[in-house]
Amino acid sequence: MTITSIIRDQIRNHPRRAIPFARFMELALYHPEGGYYMSARPKVGRDGDFFTSATVHPVFAETLADVVAEMWQSGGWTAPALVEIGGGTGALSGSMLRRLRETVPELYRDMRLVLIETSSYHRQLQQEVLRDAEVETRWYSSLREAAAEGVEGVILSNEWLDAFPVHVVEKTADCWREVWVTETDGGFAEVLGELTFALEDSLQEMDESLPRGMRIEVNTAMEETAADLSRLLRQGYVLTVDYGDVQEELYHPARKRGTLMCYHRHQAHDNPYVHVGEQDITAHVNFSAWMRAGERTGLKTLAYMRQDRFLIKCGLLEKAVAHADTDPFTSEAMKRNRAIQQLIYPGGLGGLFRVLVQAKAMPDGVPLSFLR
Repeated sequence: MTITSIIRDQIRNHPRRAIPFARFMELALYHPEGGYYMSARPKVGRDGDFFTSATVHPVFAETLADVVAEMWQSGGWTAPALVEIGGGTGALSGSMLRRLRETVPELYRDMRLVLIETSSYHRQLQQEVLRDAEVETRWYSSLREAAAEGVEGVILSNEWLDAFPVHVVEKTADCWREVWVTETDGGFAEVLGELTFALEDSLQEMDESLPRGMRIEVNTAMEETAADLSRLLRQGYVLTVDYGDVQEELYHPARKRGTLMCYHRHQAHDNPYVHVGEQDITAHVNFSAWMRAGERTGLKTLAYMRQDRFLIKCGLLEKAVAHADTDPFTSEAMKRNRAIQQLIYPGGLGGLFRVLVQAKAMPDGVPLSFLR
C-alpha cells in the first residue's frame, strides 16, 4: 500500500472525512510504510533533496566538536556523553568524533555516544559511518526510549525540530481555525475546521493584532519533548541548531502564509500535497516556545544567536587561518575556506539558522567561548 493510500484511508475513516494537517505531515514523513524519513533513499546531499550545514564541509562538525569538548571540560565529567538526535546519515557525529579523538583523547577514550534516530535506514547508515569509532555507542529509536539512559554531557541536534509535525491554523474574522486535509479526485485539499484540543493553550499566547487571513504553524509536541530531554540529561548542555526565530519575528505579518516549505530534488516549494512520501516537509522553529518549554523542565537558556555569530565566537574563522599557510590554491584549502564563507554568510546559512544553548544543573558563570 502506498503512503497516499494510507493517508486516504485515514481520511475516509475519520468522522469528519478529514484529518488535521499535523496528522497528514506525520504520516507523510514518518509512517513506517512509505513515510519520507523512513524510506531507504538519500535525503541529504547532492543525491538527495536538500543540504545541511553538516554536509557543506566537516569544518562545521569540527567547530561543534570543539564546543562539545569545552562543555565536557567545564563539567569535569570523567565519562562524558555526546547525544545526537536525528543525525540522519551520521556525517555530523562521525566528523565530530574524529575531531574529539584528536583534541581531547583522554575524554574521547571514556566517552559515551548516544544516537536517537527514528529511521532504521538512517540507523544503518550511522552504524556504517561509525563502525571504527571505538567508543561505547547506543542507538534508540525515540527520545522517550532514550530518556531512561540518564547522561552527563551534551545533547546535540541539527535540523531536528523543524521536521516535527505541526498544526497549521488560520486567523478568520472571528477566531483561529485549523487546517484539515481532505481528499479530492486528484489528490488532497485543505478545509478550515475546529481546533484540536492541543492547540487551545498555544494560541492563547498569540498576538491578537495579527491580521485576518494569517497562517501560522504550531508544534504542540514541544512541552513533552523538552520534558523528555530533561529526563535524559542529568547534568550538562543542550545544543540546538535549526532554522527559525523568536515568536514576534516568526509570527509576523510579513510571513502571512506561514513558513511551511517542502524540498524535492533541491527544489523548494510550498505544496505539501505533491510528491507525498518523496519530499521533505518542514516549518520554522518557534524558539520562544522552545525556550519556554525548556525553562519549565529545568533547561536554563544560556545563549541564543544566529549561526554566523555563534560559529565565529567558537573559532570558525581561526580554522580558515590555520589552513591558509598550507597552500591556498589546493582544492582542499579552497573547499574549506569556501565552506566557512557559506556557513557564516548572512544571506544564507549564517543568517537563516539559529543556535540555542541550554544548561541543566550547571553552575553559573561557566566561561564558555560563545558567552564571551
